[in-house]
Amino acid sequence: MLDIASTTSGLLIPRMTTAQRDAITTPPVGLQVFNLSTNSVDVYRGNQWQALTLSPTTANLVSVSSLADLPTPVSGAITLDANKMYVFSGIVNISPNYLNLNGANLRGTDPSKDGVLSTVSGAVLRSVGVSVFMANMVVLPASGSTKAYDFADATGSQYCNLFSGCSVVEVGVPSLGVGVVSGFLAITIAQNYWNCQDGLKVTGNVGKFCSITNFIVGITAGAGIEFMPSLVINDIDLSNNYFIYPGQTGVKVNVGATIDRGRMTTNMFRGVGTFISGFDSYTPAWEMRQNSFIPNTRALCSAYMNSNLNATALTVVGTFYKIAGTTTTVKQQRFTSASTNRLTYTGKEGITGRVLIIIGAKAINAGNDFSIALAKNGVVIPNPNGSMASASNNQSFQITLATEVDLVPGDYIEAFIRTNNSSASTLVVEDLQFRVTD
Repeated sequence: MLDIASTTSGLLIPRMTTAQRDAITTPPVGLQVFNLSTNSVDVYRGNQWQALTLSPTTANLVSVSSLADLPTPVSGAITLDANKMYVFSGIVNISPNYLNLNGANLRGTDPSKDGVLSTVSGAVLRSVGVSVFMANMVVLPASGSTKAYDFADATGSQYCNLFSGCSVVEVGVPSLGVGVVSGFLAITIAQNYWNCQDGLKVTGNVGKFCSITNFIVGITAGAGIEFMPSLVINDIDLSNNYFIYPGQTGVKVNVGATIDRGRMTTNMFRGVGTFISGFDSYTPAWEMRQNSFIPNTRALCSAYMNSNLNATALTVVGTFYKIAGTTTTVKQQRFTSASTNRLTYTGKEGITGRVLIIIGAKAINAGNDFSIALAKNGVVIPNPNGSMASASNNQSFQITLATEVDLVPGDYIEAFIRTNNSSASTLVVEDLQFRVTD
């Protein structure tokens, strides 16, 4: 109905303050004004005025559908603007270049169709000393010398966030896989899909690493997630991840990696040759719960003496003394067992240990009466203790004590015995069963 053409002027609609706008009598639906009070175009919607959002924040969005929409490559590096969010539409081939994220953020709309492809030697996406944020963005490493990521932060103050839909998918050519993340205060990788020859490698000084609900397939020459020898990390949290590929390794911890705390919960493994490597459910730093084919974490230790000949001196009646003899360890998980009737807790977290002590001996004289007790860190816990009735001369007897004790890392426990009368100054405890479990 109306066609206005100009290359030198624009359309100027009525300009007024909010008060002047509200003073308009019975405005018709669709009436437009420019509001000088709010610097917005306002439209009357039949029952109220509503501002048409002209958000200045859209200025930081860069739409990318081809290489031409990105900064000009310099020596193979496409360095992004740190103040921009680059929104990819379709698969953009940047070969033979790579993206230097430089603090810029990346995202797509459809994680299976929006992203970047390159045949560059090395990583397609690189970043040093700045935070990383990506979402709904697939990376296609398209040569045998290409990997998806090389993100590094040596400052320990930046974050690496690879959120929902950050896939790494090979396009018919085996690649170097997902790549490397080094350093960062926190690394969070959530709800992503990897289908490539090798998985993610984590190294450097890291605060926290969290991998949750990631779907990992196609691994043929490595591990789904690998912690490298030079890694020093506070916390690792692996939860609800799926490792589905034949052979190879699920999660690998290399010799030399220093991990203060690690947790694996409800991860699934199907077809994987080695579920975990370099650690297990009983490694002190790790806590395992409900992972397929991996035992739950448990602290336990068992030691015994059979046919012991060492006599325990019972110098003072009513005083407990450590049972003498050489113990043999049956099992020690989150405990170490010395051969001198001592079990030491080596786990990372405090536990309540259930303790069972059973001794077998022969009374030296008629009327002998003995009790056994548990000692923690060399101090006897007097109650409860296990006792016996008076024995006849040379009578075999057995005493049992079942109790509980709170343990923190470094605590040790020992079995003690006392005589309750003056008729025995020594006793040979021939048999001892000493067990503790959380």
